[in-house]
Amino acid sequence: MQLILVRHGNTFGPGDKVVWVGARTDLALVEKGREQASAVAAGLAAAGLRPSRIYAGPLRRTQQTAEIIAAAHGLVAGSIVLSEDLREIDYGSWEARSNDEIRAEVGDKTIDDWQKRSIWPEGCGWQPDETGVIAGWQRLIARIRAENADDAVVLVVSSNGIFRLVAKSLGLAPADAKMNTGAVAHLVADDGGVSIKAWNLDPASLSL
Repeated sequence: MQLILVRHGNTFGPGDKVVWVGARTDLALVEKGREQASAVAAGLAAAGLRPSRIYAGPLRRTQQTAEIIAAAHGLVAGSIVLSEDLREIDYGSWEARSNDEIRAEVGDKTIDDWQKRSIWPEGCGWQPDETGVIAGWQRLIARIRAENADDAVVLVVSSNGIFRLVAKSLGLAPADAKMNTGAVAHLVADDGGVSIKAWNLDPASLSL
């Protein structure tokens, strides 16, 4: 089974204040974000990867990304499955604040540990905890295996916080775990489990 992870597109436009948006902040895609979703659809088509089903987080930014891709590939109604296991992390006291505002409160090390080394910040109120995020991913993989053919192409649309921990759980170096907005990762699920073929790709670089 081919699993294509898709980070949703941009939710901030030129001149907007960029802040941390998690489970409690339900922003829509801006124009650039819609273009990024279309670019994912085009990259899939160029690679010969036509998804049969898309699993997406329930927030607007992930739903809209999934809907744009589904429409471009002519997927039927019901092909998008919303999953709470793909809802972005609740960033607690960091929610709706800029990097500079967070640094002023917690210092450089705490925020850099997460952004550069995927080290969970203790005492900042993030929910669920790291173990809970990975448990959600494992539930989702079990569901995907049960609901799709062994040779299916399945898309999973979520956000950087979730995917960063997925990458870490699959053995990717923490420094390489970030997913850019509109970027994709290519995973393969077989009898041996789930493995990473490529991570944080421009969708134009996808290949079978």
